[in-house]
Amino acid sequence: MALSILIYNGKTGGSDEIRYALKADSFSVSYTKTPVQIPLPSGADPQIMDFGFLRPSITITGLVDTDDPSETVTGPDKSGTSYSVPTKEQLEDFVTGQVYDTSSSPLEIMIADGSTVKASYDVAVQQARFDVAPATEDRFSFSMVFVSKKRSDS
Repeated sequence: MALSILIYNGKTGGSDEIRYALKADSFSVSYTKTPVQIPLPSGADPQIMDFGFLRPSITITGLVDTDDPSETVTGPDKSGTSYSVPTKEQLEDFVTGQVYDTSSSPLEIMIADGSTVKASYDVAVQQARFDVAPATEDRFSFSMVFVSKKRSDS
């Protein structure tokens, strides 16, 4: 598993700052567009109007430990370069406690190769799921879904 999916909560300094490196199995970006189809009477071809509405979303799946793995990863400088691998409880607290706020601390997902950001997305958490299977009580699988802005290359 690669530790190149990073989450940063936009805050600098103090205990509120969060920089996580996820043990991700997959990362997917989905773009939903909303063209309008207008039906016409008498079997005529419908008209299609595309206003360019775009709704990107991101899904990340992977594993998260129940015990503190005490792992850190060096990543891009976002008021520091150390990203910790979260426990299940830390990731759950992140999901339930973080709110997207453009004025103070937008959430950011980065795909990074070491300290180089390949792609960056401003996101808001939409859904998270944590599953445990028999004989693997020391770790959970997770799936997180985010609504997103368009990719910004850093």
